[in-house]
Amino acid sequence: MHISFAAKTPSERTLNRLIVGLAVLLVVGVPALGIFYVLDRHVDPGPTLVQRQLSAAEEAVRAEPNKLSNRVVLAAAYMTAKRYDEAVNQFTEVLKVEPGHRGALLGRGEAYLAVGNLDAARADYQKLVDDARAGEMANVDPQLEGAYYNLGVIALKQDRPKDALDLLQAATAINRTDADALNLLGTALLRTDDPKQAVEALRRAILFVPTGWCEPYGQLRAAYTALGDATGAGYAGGMVAFCEGRPDEARQQLGAITAGPYVLDATLGLALVAEDQGDLPAAGDLYSRVLALDPQNFTAISGLNRLGAASASASPLPAGAASPAPTTPAGSPTAGGTN
Repeated sequence: MHISFAAKTPSERTLNRLIVGLAVLLVVGVPALGIFYVLDRHVDPGPTLVQRQLSAAEEAVRAEPNKLSNRVVLAAAYMTAKRYDEAVNQFTEVLKVEPGHRGALLGRGEAYLAVGNLDAARADYQKLVDDARAGEMANVDPQLEGAYYNLGVIALKQDRPKDALDLLQAATAINRTDADALNLLGTALLRTDDPKQAVEALRRAILFVPTGWCEPYGQLRAAYTALGDATGAGYAGGMVAFCEGRPDEARQQLGAITAGPYVLDATLGLALVAEDQGDLPAAGDLYSRVLALDPQNFTAISGLNRLGAASASASPLPAGAASPAPTTPAGSPTAGGTN
């Protein structure tokens, strides 16, 4: 049995950031956004539903052109359809009436980023930061965190790594489990010649998204190489090979690490490779080895739970039999960070 790991692509993560930024407005009284949010989470990949969404949103704007929430919903629908210029137009209409509208600033910034207009995007995100950073809830404000993150993205694109470093540190101070921000923070640290701190940020990123995402492992390999840490670079290189679909190479590189500080990391990597390749007994043994070294390791605990679920699904119990309760080490976490 091949087990695929659900990992969001960068574009999916960017869209989710926008959805979250817009959905926050529900709290302050824009219930129409709830319709779009629910539709997006349950979207049919075919074009028919997308067109219906757009048609309904366009009709709502025609019927009530002065209702700002209708224009925000339409702009968000244009974003999902990648009709960025039209999204910009709708967000701009909202901002003409309400210059500090957070959803419109975030949304227009995303649309400008999508078409490469970095200066315009930067202006929108900076406006939101200027308005929000002194707020009472600034330290837990997801929209402010999103603005800091995207300003960091822009700073790196514009070759301003020192500026990016400050912005991404501000983002991760608000959300310490934002794997995207941690990954970019590691990138900024590498580009400002601080590979030791880059390793720390990048390892935190992969803690929350351990597989299916190549970029942080590639950056981690570069950071270990800059530190002269050949074993660390070998571990990260093995994970890059796994992520890029070269399991034999991954097993070779990870399996070569048999002692030292990276044994746990390499063993966990081998477990993920084995699970992905459908070798469930080997994966279970490797996850158990990880837990012998680190009883609280959430990735290993989750892996064993997945294997248990897969085994139960493959071998249904006889009628009337009770399902065994999943077992995890004492004190194991029940939830982990997400992106």
